[in-house]
Amino acid sequence: MAREPLGVVLTAGLGTRLRPITPRTPKPLVPLLNRPLIVYALDLLASLGLREIAVVVGPGDATTAEVARGHAPPGVTVSEAVQHEPNGPGDAVASVRDALEDRTVAVLAVDTVLSGADAALLRRFEESGATAGLLLQAVEDPRAFGVALLEGDRIVDLEEKPEQPRSNLALVGLWLLAPEAVERVRMDPYINAKGESDLTATVAMLLEEGRELRGWTLDGEWLDGGTLEGLLQAQSRLLAGIEAGDVSGLADAGNAVSGAVVAAADARVRGSHIAGPVMIGEGATVEGCRLTETVVGADAVIEDAGLTRVLVEPGARLRGGSYADVVVTAAGEVAGPGLARG
Repeated sequence: MAREPLGVVLTAGLGTRLRPITPRTPKPLVPLLNRPLIVYALDLLASLGLREIAVVVGPGDATTAEVARGHAPPGVTVSEAVQHEPNGPGDAVASVRDALEDRTVAVLAVDTVLSGADAALLRRFEESGATAGLLLQAVEDPRAFGVALLEGDRIVDLEEKPEQPRSNLALVGLWLLAPEAVERVRMDPYINAKGESDLTATVAMLLEEGRELRGWTLDGEWLDGGTLEGLLQAQSRLLAGIEAGDVSGLADAGNAVSGAVVAAADARVRGSHIAGPVMIGEGATVEGCRLTETVVGADAVIEDAGLTRVLVEPGARLRGGSYADVVVTAAGEVAGPGLARG
């Protein structure tokens, strides 16, 4: 009897594009609307029907797997695998070892946040009989991505970061692998010039050898949580969809509140102008501030500051100043595209 499909979340990257949030906060625990990125990955894979998910972490990450288990969707079990060296996404998949054998595997990059993914995608892939399947979306400049050329739903060309792309369809960070493809990734992957096991290039090798690949375009939204700018853009897009909570207590504390605002019951907000969409986490303190399109993490303390499109990490401290399009880290550092423009 065939084993059930397995989900694999790749989290072991160094997260250099998210500094200075990382490495103090591991990339999979970077907050987006006060939820760790890993939670979005678990929810997506569960929505595709996966009931077992392996989380691949780096050797120094002692917390991600525990957080993932604590946030596992109902009916989903989470296991941990360690990628001991940063040898590429193919090597990260291979680190799951024996749990991969004779299974269809859905691989997801943790900084890929998707909305509107077809819940039947995994079933459609398995029914197609293809060796691998990829989720795609049109982008303005595909040169920084894996790029696929489709005829119908069949992939006829696949190239990683091409100088002259043959299409504008980029891989969104979700790979579907039949057992044959999984075995190739484990035993005979493509090794790139950096000495890394390249997952997309390995799949492209299978295409060159005559294996059938399928591709489907994403009808929803692809948000990038892997850079400071992408994270802030993702926050703004998701914030736009929140529903207002009960803010009567905020008004009673001398605050001016408008728009969709969600504040934890134990948040302390005084003498501030809050223009939603805004989220304020548990135990946070906001005094004498102006907040617009901002998320304040749990136990953060913000005083006498003006924040617009800002992500405030849990536990951060900030007093004074006016900022837009930045991240305030738990260590009190301020970074992001807004500083470059300012």
